[in-house]
Amino acid sequence: MIIDKSVAADFRSLIEETWGQFFGVFGPRADCFGDVHIKVDYDLTDRAMYDPRTATITVRVPERASILKGALVHEWAHHVEFQCDAHTELREAFLAAQGMPANTPWRSAGGSVDVLSSDWAKIPSEQYAETTIVLVLGKRPVETSAPITEDGVNVIRAWAQK
Repeated sequence: MIIDKSVAADFRSLIEETWGQFFGVFGPRADCFGDVHIKVDYDLTDRAMYDPRTATITVRVPERASILKGALVHEWAHHVEFQCDAHTELREAFLAAQGMPANTPWRSAGGSVDVLSSDWAKIPSEQYAETTIVLVLGKRPVETSAPITEDGVNVIRAWAQK
């Protein structure tokens, strides 16, 4: 993990603490995904976003610690998804756990940044990231309409611990 100079010391500590929780779950897969860069943006429209081209997470600050933690875990989940080729192994089982047909596209064609929130919640990639928050933190600090299932949590846990 590479933390940008734009990140204040208190947020840096929160990032490191949350990374420890995330790594506690995804550590066995660490050789599958590389470094992730983290920077802040005071004017970002969303809470956070992940750019797979640069493996960079941008987080909007200031914000409550619990919301920042959830945003970090959500975006780290996307980092693993984009960087780890073996991630495709969990998708069929995750789709089944979420009650979706096996042929459901994992992501929307144009990405999920400009998707309506009602449609965003139906995207398997976003359900995976939201489910990862529950797996790592125990609950979501911000409730969204993306469904979480116990089976979905178990699928991600089993894959992450391989």
